[in-house]
Parts: sequence; structure tokens; C-alpha cells
Amino acid sequence: MTSKVVVVKVLEFLAVESPNIFIASLHPGIFDTALFRKSGLMPKMLPMDSATPPAHFMLWLVSPEATFLRGKSVWANWDVVELQGIGSKIQESSLMTINVDGWPYTKAD
Repeated sequence: MTSKVVVVKVLEFLAVESPNIFIASLHPGIFDTALFRKSGLMPKMLPMDSATPPAHFMLWLVSPEATFLRGKSVWANWDVVELQGIGSKIQESSLMTINVDGWPYTKAD
């Protein structure tokens, strides 16, 4: 897990240092793979994703509509319309980044 956090943080730094390049970290979802089964887990234990939604999300992520996610960490199963609805809040804050305080989730109002 630590190495994944380091990679995400490096991508965040690269996004800041390279303002002309779109950089985001993407979690594609949970898939039934040999590595997944080697971990001792079985598909019935967790909700499995299919390849189609992440593929569509990745196409959207590289479009001009998703520029507010530059330097952010995203999951491919998130709702695009919902993300766009809070796009300015995401862009202007530490939401969807890793920091000393951990994941900056806010309490529901």
C-alpha cells in the first residue's frame, strides 16, 4: 500500500511542476484476476467491476471536461455528472489528494 501512496503523491507533485500536462491518478476498480484470487479473496466477497465503465471513464478523464481533476486521484466507478457538479470545489481544494491528514473526506451535512 505504501508504494501506491508514493506513486500517487509523485503524480500530484508532477502535476504541480508540469502545468501544461494533464496528470491524474486513476483507480480502475476491482477485477477478478489471478492476483486478486492469490490474495485469498473471492469475487463473491466484494463487488466486482467490469471493464466497460472504467474504459468509458478513462476516455472522459482525458477530455477537456475533466481538466478540474488535474493532479487528483479518482476512481473509475464515480459518477461523472456528480464530479462535474463539484468540479470547482475539487479543483480549489485538497479533495482527492493525499496529505498529512489522510484522505480529506468531509462529514455529510
